[in-house]
Amino acid sequence: MAVASDIRPGQVIHSNGRTYRVLEADTHLGGGRMGALVKLRLEDIDTGGVTEKRLRPEEKVEVLELEKRNLSYLYSDGETLYFMDPSTYEQHAVPGRLLGKYVDFLKDGENLTVEFLGESPVRVITPKMVELKVAQTGPPQHAHETSVWKEAILENGMKIQVPLFIATGDTIIIDVDSGKYHDRSK
Repeated sequence: MAVASDIRPGQVIHSNGRTYRVLEADTHLGGGRMGALVKLRLEDIDTGGVTEKRLRPEEKVEVLELEKRNLSYLYSDGETLYFMDPSTYEQHAVPGRLLGKYVDFLKDGENLTVEFLGESPVRVITPKMVELKVAQTGPPQHAHETSVWKEAILENGMKIQVPLFIATGDTIIIDVDSGKYHDRSK
């Protein structure tokens, strides 16, 4: 058990018969007659729904320990993704919603860290940026305006806008959250 003021984002807590991942934890000191409080933004592990909870800083909260496993992506079966533990060859079914937008960038055999609560996967740790090759785009143009963009098709079939100087075969860096070009890989 921990006190509410010690709760940090990323932790998993058990409260009122539900299991939650802490997305945000803010402590407000209050003033005058208003006492301090801890405002938590929580994601329900089972449903993915987001809720807020307010607690007194000294209130006890059950913090659950997670086990991290490095797994290799195998294949997708609709909404479920299958990963394998390379040391034991054991396969694990992971709900696609745990990967968020990263599911569009997932490559066969890619290694990702998956957090488990008991035997249930609760979170997949994904990178914020990915490198992909440009499979097809128009010829590169130099010394033109830098604010002009062209369409490119990436190795995973995704279409995005890239600067004019990008050529077919270039490796580019993409921001996962926005799905937009970030930089050219060195």
